[in-house]
Amino acid sequence: MFKTFGTAQVPDRLVYKGDTLSIFANPLELLYSDDSQRPKFFGDKEGCNSTACWRGYQAEWVIIDGQLYLTGIFSCCFYDDKIKADLTALFGSKFVDGKVKADWVTGNIIAPQGKQLYYVHMGYESLYEKELEFQFRNGGLIGTKTYDNSKSRQSNYSKDPEKLKEFIYSHINWTRLPKSKEPVKVFIQFSANENGIVDSTKVMNGYDATFDREAERVVKAIPEWDVYYRHEKLERRKWTMPIIFSEDNRKKYQK
Repeated sequence: MFKTFGTAQVPDRLVYKGDTLSIFANPLELLYSDDSQRPKFFGDKEGCNSTACWRGYQAEWVIIDGQLYLTGIFSCCFYDDKIKADLTALFGSKFVDGKVKADWVTGNIIAPQGKQLYYVHMGYESLYEKELEFQFRNGGLIGTKTYDNSKSRQSNYSKDPEKLKEFIYSHINWTRLPKSKEPVKVFIQFSANENGIVDSTKVMNGYDATFDREAERVVKAIPEWDVYYRHEKLERRKWTMPIIFSEDNRKKYQK
């Protein structure tokens, strides 16, 4: 329904029941199938540029009597440059009493709530403790739903890289591995189930069968890993870890 961006983005704002919420969507984008159709929101004025605001604006919305309205389009640096759009010039007679009826919006919009559980440096992919979903048809609010993602948890091993490193290299069966003059690197992609057990691994960049098998084995042996829920459903995130078989690591960690 909405565009995605390569950097975490400044969200639009939605006023609902007196509260101002950040939303993980940009409903204004639905009016323009491509950038060539997009008008100059600020006329001859230039808003600021930021990788956190690729669309070049921040919009404000409000829900009144079950209807979504657009109430403002602002420069991403509005508090500094005070640049905002003239909605009358953009929407003409559709701009009534300080707002525009957003009857072009059909779909679901998420407002993240509570603690941030996981940060993603891309678009609106960061994960939060709760998600309030607004369901729209032609701008009319037809329902809301709250998702509880609080069953998500972060592993002590992902929190502490040194703890993870200690576990990995002290649990490698070094006696089964031939010595190598140069470090051997094996990259393992893995994910965990709802219990935090690593039950899926894949060699992304291997060396040979002996080292590859040992790398997969030791990654699967990690006692517990991160568990994340989105929309109350398990989100199996894929992680990639390099396992470095070096003689320095052998001397340091071999038991």
